[in-house]
Amino acid sequence: MIKLKVVRWKNFLATGNQFLEVNLDKEPMTLIVGKNGAGKSTLIDAITFSLFGKPFKKINKGQLMNTVNEKELITEIEFSIGKSEWKVRRGIKPALFEIYNNGKIINQDAKSTDYQKYLEDKVLKLNFKSFTQIVVLGSASFVPFMQLSANDRRVIIEDILDIGIFSVMKNLLRDRSSMLKEEMSEVEYNIKLLQEKISLHEKHLEEMKAKTDTKRKSDLDKMEETQKEITRLNEEIDEHQDLVVTLMKSIEDSSTAYKKNNELDKYKSQINKNLKKLNKDKRFFEEKENCPTCEQDIDATFKKNKLNDVADDIEEMNDGLDKIEKEIENVCNRLGEISECNKDIQKEENEIRTKNGYVKSHNKFITHLNEELNKKDEVIDENKQNFLIKELDESKTTRMNFVEQKRYYDILGTILNDKGIKTRIIRKYLPVINNHVNMYLKDMDFFVNFQLDENFQETIKSRHRDDFSYYSFSEGEKKRIDIALLLTWRYIAAMRNSVNVNLLILDEVFDASLDQAGVDDLMKLFHLLDKTNLFIISHKLDVLDDKFPAKITVDKVKNFTTMESR
Repeated sequence: MIKLKVVRWKNFLATGNQFLEVNLDKEPMTLIVGKNGAGKSTLIDAITFSLFGKPFKKINKGQLMNTVNEKELITEIEFSIGKSEWKVRRGIKPALFEIYNNGKIINQDAKSTDYQKYLEDKVLKLNFKSFTQIVVLGSASFVPFMQLSANDRRVIIEDILDIGIFSVMKNLLRDRSSMLKEEMSEVEYNIKLLQEKISLHEKHLEEMKAKTDTKRKSDLDKMEETQKEITRLNEEIDEHQDLVVTLMKSIEDSSTAYKKNNELDKYKSQINKNLKKLNKDKRFFEEKENCPTCEQDIDATFKKNKLNDVADDIEEMNDGLDKIEKEIENVCNRLGEISECNKDIQKEENEIRTKNGYVKSHNKFITHLNEELNKKDEVIDENKQNFLIKELDESKTTRMNFVEQKRYYDILGTILNDKGIKTRIIRKYLPVINNHVNMYLKDMDFFVNFQLDENFQETIKSRHRDDFSYYSFSEGEKKRIDIALLLTWRYIAAMRNSVNVNLLILDEVFDASLDQAGVDDLMKLFHLLDKTNLFIISHKLDVLDDKFPAKITVDKVKNFTTMESR
């Protein structure tokens, strides 16, 4: 149970710089009286501003500031929940918002809205709308339940029954469904795009394969022709190599021939040298009659014998020379043959080198063709198509998941719809609501049968089964219905979500619209309320003064609100 204990305020509306304080749980019933404009209803605004950061009246928060002091507006409210003591402080100029639990301030780590959400969701378990429907009735700015639209009635009942979470879930589901719809559209577009890509790629692959097959056949033909050419060239190279071997064999004596030629040249040179000397000697004996050294006459016989000897030597030398020259000629002829063989060998070796170059070039060409063939295979076997197909399968799987998710969302949407689980819960509580409304009406001697349906439309029948609506009744009778509903919401809130508030404020309920019988009926009902601190704001001091054990008189002195308690 939320037990509101004390509320105090200063520089709030017409209140000055001194705190005004009201003990909210001192007496079971307290009467608040005063003239119009004195500030009797300030209590309500101070409570709602303390708890929810907004006034009960439909005024701007800035209008709460006392127009004289214009600073240091402060409200404080103290309450207990079970064994925990709580206090909330708020202020304007400077801004202030503090929550205390058992004397220790709760750290405000986040922004003010989160701090307020903590207060409402974790501590009070009440929001502004629910609080006002179960705590306050009759304020000029207050709209009773029966004067709300059907949609607003639903909101109030959902809050009181603590099923507003389903509306939050519905909104979240709607947002998620919208996102899912966008994601499904994106997936559908992606699937269509992938299918087109795959189709184009398949066509491209077919074209490429046709081109590749043609190119492959051409390359294979070229390879075959080139291989044949290599074989032919290798055969010719073999022939040239065989010829070289033969030629090399034919000139195996080349070194001997060169050596012999050199030796014959030496012999020839020596013979020519000897011939020269012999011819010199011959000329000497032919020309000279005496010795040039001793100047003695040369003997004729000696001279003749010397000439004969020299002539024989010359003849012998010439014969040898002839033979050597013939041998040299033979050797030169052989050397000529060897030279021609060497030229042939060089020619054949050049042919071999040239044709080996052709073979090497052809082998490179075959390697290139093989690489091209392998490259074509890679292009054709490239996994791009498989990747696209895999991506398409994944997108289809995603679409299936989305479809399944949408099916769940549709089921949840049906459940969370106003006609779904919330209506089921409301149907469950409607008999309880209607029974309590009629019970409170009966306690106030108002004998009608009041029924709310699941669309929150009322059906009111008299004892004679005549049909009425809320607006068919007088102001006093409508006040009875409003009070009956207020008390019912308090009962349902306490039963449903353990929210039970000790405070009940009725603002000018007794004024103008209720006759004496109505006042008596209400007072009889109020005496039946258990664990409720009732505050009645009224002008009817003469009628109500003796009916309340406590009274607060509100007055305005020099434009500042004052309070006096009895």
